[in-house]
Amino acid sequence: MKLNKDIFLYTAEDKLVTNKKFNIYSDLKLDIAWTDIGNEKDLSKYYLSEKYDSFKKTPLTFFDYLYNFVQNLMLRYKWKIIKKLIPRKFKSLDIGSGLGVFAEFCLKRGIDQSIVENNLKALKICKNKRLKSFSSINKIPNNLKFDLITFWHSLEHIINLNETLNKCDSLLDKNGFLVIAVPNINSFDSKHYMEKWAALDVPRHLWHFTRKGIESLLKSKDFILIKSYPLFFDAFYIAYISEKQNGTIFPFFKAILIGIASNIKAFFSQEYSSIIYVFKKN
Repeated sequence: MKLNKDIFLYTAEDKLVTNKKFNIYSDLKLDIAWTDIGNEKDLSKYYLSEKYDSFKKTPLTFFDYLYNFVQNLMLRYKWKIIKKLIPRKFKSLDIGSGLGVFAEFCLKRGIDQSIVENNLKALKICKNKRLKSFSSINKIPNNLKFDLITFWHSLEHIINLNETLNKCDSLLDKNGFLVIAVPNINSFDSKHYMEKWAALDVPRHLWHFTRKGIESLLKSKDFILIKSYPLFFDAFYIAYISEKQNGTIFPFFKAILIGIASNIKAFFSQEYSSIIYVFKKN
């Protein structure tokens, strides 16, 4: 994907591992912002932290337990959305599955579930959960077809975006669905925190999508948007992480106020902190 540095947005800091700073630019033609990682090709070192929530195995703090509680609620919310799309048994592929929490949830409900995860420790955990596991989407044979492909907060991590979406197109059944959940850089909480918005999460988040941007991107791959759903809890979670990283006193209470404000504003603008998009082949 050819990118333009039309507008310099922010210089954001990696708060998780290195404290290194990265520039974020907006491409006006694509309506997508992106993180400039320079010549770095291997970003694995930026995931080497016990604080990275997607790879946490055991809750340790009150917030960890709260995170797990909300995660369980969201699993049921996502499942309800999917069952509206495909009420029958189906074959599903979850890309960027982390520890395979969502994939295992589906597997236990009789779904023929596969995953893609390039973190070796997480991949081993997924295999131990008896999930059909691949370390790369390119290792999946083209003759395998899926009724559903999901990206739960993983599309923004993928370097080779075009190649991955093209591969999804070839793996998806002609009546299949592509479901993508990503943060929204046009949300109230994004504009409130600006370069200190935790969902920028540089350099792990390479892409920062707007509603228009992700719809246009998928349209260029011959997918049409059929529905979108808000992720209400994300506004509170991202606000809490933002406040905590910025050293705020009483971050939890301030996050509640920002999360409420973000969701109220989004009720009118539809610019929620994070959004689930449901696409279908055109």
